[in-house]
Formats: sequence, C-alpha cells, structure tokens
Amino acid sequence: MHTAVSHVPPEPMRRDGCTSDNWTKAPWNRWGFSHVRELAHTARISRGVGPVWEFPRRPLPLDELAVAHDTGAFTLTAALQAVYTDAFVVLHRGELVYEWYEQQVRPDRPHLIMSVSKSLTSTLLGSLIGDGLVSVDGRVDEYVPALRGTAWKGATLQHLLDMSAGVQFDEDDYDNPESDGILIEQVSGYRPLRRDDLPPDTAAWIRSLPPQGTHGDRFQYRSIITDVLGWVIEEVTGQRFADAFSERIWSRIGAEHDADVIVDAKGFPTVEGGMCVTARDLARVGQLHLQRGEVRGEQVIPAAWTDHPLHGNDTLRAHMETTGSEQGHEYYHDCWWVFDSARGLYAGHGINGQHLFIDRATQTVIAQHSTTPFPLDFPLLAFGTDVVMRVLDHFAGG
Repeated sequence: MHTAVSHVPPEPMRRDGCTSDNWTKAPWNRWGFSHVRELAHTARISRGVGPVWEFPRRPLPLDELAVAHDTGAFTLTAALQAVYTDAFVVLHRGELVYEWYEQQVRPDRPHLIMSVSKSLTSTLLGSLIGDGLVSVDGRVDEYVPALRGTAWKGATLQHLLDMSAGVQFDEDDYDNPESDGILIEQVSGYRPLRRDDLPPDTAAWIRSLPPQGTHGDRFQYRSIITDVLGWVIEEVTGQRFADAFSERIWSRIGAEHDADVIVDAKGFPTVEGGMCVTARDLARVGQLHLQRGEVRGEQVIPAAWTDHPLHGNDTLRAHMETTGSEQGHEYYHDCWWVFDSARGLYAGHGINGQHLFIDRATQTVIAQHSTTPFPLDFPLLAFGTDVVMRVLDHFAGG
C-alpha cells in the first residue's frame, strides 16, 4: 500500500482515540511516535550530567529550496510536509544550519526511530569491540550461552550485523497482520500481548526460531537478528542495554535529552526498532560517525569502526543485487545502508520514514523523523530520499 505524493499537507496529529494497541498505526502514529513513554513499556537511557555538545549555529534559508517531483515542483518545506516529516535537522561541517519541525512537534520530545535503532546498536557494539570485549568474528552462542544448541549455533556477530544469519523469520510484508514482523510487536512490547499462541517474550522467540539456510549465505532483512546483538551486549557488559548505551555512548556525546528504548514484559530491549531520541540528538550520533568516533577530544568509538561500513565487498554487493533495493543502496553492512562507499554516503533507515544520513563528501548529517501512514511506502520513501539528496546536492554546489 502507498500514499500518493501530494502538495496538500497531511492532517495534524490526533491524540483522540490513540491507545496502547493502535499507536503505531495511522492516523494515531503521528501522535504516538512522540509519546511512546505513555503508550509502551520503556527503559530510560540517561544522558548523564555532563555538558551538552552544542553546535555552532549558521542558519541557512533552505525553506524555499526547489525539490523536483513528477507531480510538480515543491519547496523544501512543502516536500517535508508531503512525506509526513515530523522533524528535519541538518548539520553541515559541524554547524547546525537547518531545523524544521511539524507545528505540533516539540524539539525536546524523543521520537520513535524504528530501525535506525539498529544503527545506534551497532554504534554501541563498536565501543565493546574497541575495548576488546567482543569481536565481529566471535560466535553468538559463545557470548550468549542460552543460544547454544539453537539455530544461532555458529553464527558470528558479523552475520548479525549484516542480516545474513541463517534463521527463519518472516518480515517481508508489513501489510500482513500474520507476518512475524507484525506479530512481534505484541511480544517485544510495542503493544499488549493479545494472542496466547505467541512466544511469551523476545528471548523465547529468538531461541525458538528454526534454521534457514547457512549463516552468511544470503541477506534477508529480519529485525529480530539485531535483538540478538542487544542480548550479546547485555551478556558481555553485565548491564541492561539502556545502562550500557548511556554509559558508553549517550553520556559521552553530549546528548541534550534522555532517550528511551522499548522493552518487553521481561525487560528485554527492543534494540531493533524501539529506541526513541530527539532529532538533534540523532544528528549528534551522525556527527559522531562523521568525526570518526571522536567528540570534543575524546574517542568514544574506534575510528576504524566508523570506517567499517564503507569497507564493502563483492559478497555484500551480490546479496543486495539478489534481493533488490528500492532505494538504490550499494549494500547493507554493520546495520547501515550504504548508498555510495567511495563517497562515504550511508544511512540508517526505519519504517514510517525515519532516517539518519551521513555524507562524508559534503560533511553533512541529516536526521529525519516522520510518520508516514504505511510502514513501507515506497513512493514516499523514494521522494524522501530525493529530498535528502537535493539538500546534499545543495552543499555539493549542485
């Protein structure tokens, strides 16, 4: 299903009728994505007590920037409205040059970032790799004893990072209410558990998954794979994911606000799609990567880990060619979608229009929160990518 790109701005947020059962669906998601603490079980990710990483401000008049589309010409403002944007933050060369918010969105309120959470989880894993606590070649069942003898046996962390673990999980159709990708919402804490034939918690579902193929033989997008990375992080650190992320990332990058992560009934963190952050703080994560892991003289994550997504190979490219890419990605690696490895252009993506773009060529970071009516709306996603590329072209002098 998809929504036609229109010059008519979408309806404003609707709080009336929004419940813990329907908040991820339109039209209530426009309110729900910014009020997750009130609708789901969450764990707080503390920003700590240190100073905020402030960016110099150099406002640029981008509102009227021309954006072309087959339905006609748009201004940047109109284009952002057309793709159901809630927040749009642009950093260029370390300066805050543009911010746009839907009129009812508060810049200080965390917003669900769906699968951009995967990219943040990978960022935290880089900290553990830097400290020698894990290796991308390490076996999952060695880090998580509960997974010994399961379909995860023999899978490495790199298999998880590249979505190539050989386990069966159906997430190909978000319009199918019986698909695993939709049913897991009840298990992982997005909404109440209503069916008694589902696993009682995320860990149980992970352990129960049957094998499918061989680890590393193909790419298939399955969000539950990233949840296993969250499990590894908790086992290795001896901390809750929220506390480990706070200690190693959030409190060290000068985040402006606390963040949140959705947890299931037993406290298992939904790291594949349940993190909630403000747009400015999401942009700070992008700037962390753009600066190769360094913030104000401190190396938060290894520089080599920020370079790693851009070190693709023929296998990764072949995997992407086999599955196809609606957005023109070169490959998927380390929980990042790489558009152009030579240019250094890559992104974290989440359904309903969540994005974090990093472009080394123009030294630009773009963080975007959205609430499209349908999870995977390819016409809107394609136009949304065109909008971002238009902004990047502007900085490239195009």
